[in-house]
Amino acid sequence: MGLLQRLKHDLKSGLATLRLGTAQAANRALEETELLRLRLEVRKIGQQLDELYRDVGERAVSLREAGEPVERVLYDMEVGRLVKQIHQLKHTGKQLEAEMSEIRTSE
Repeated sequence: MGLLQRLKHDLKSGLATLRLGTAQAANRALEETELLRLRLEVRKIGQQLDELYRDVGERAVSLREAGEPVERVLYDMEVGRLVKQIHQLKHTGKQLEAEMSEIRTSE
């Protein structure tokens, strides 16, 4: 009877260990999936920033070529709007980076 109880105990212990390992693997997979999603968002923000920087540059050059003074270029409403979008995207990017860092440190 002692052998049967010992086998039963070992089997229960093995199943508990298996469940724990499975739960940890599933949790790790979820973390990696979330990190991948966040990296993709950060990459998209980088592309949007590149486009906005290009748009600001094109607008500034076109205004200067049209003979506008530098002060007019700096205070142009379109340039201001684009710069505001750049600041918002940078802020969003920093938030995503912080989220990614938090996920990495929780591992």
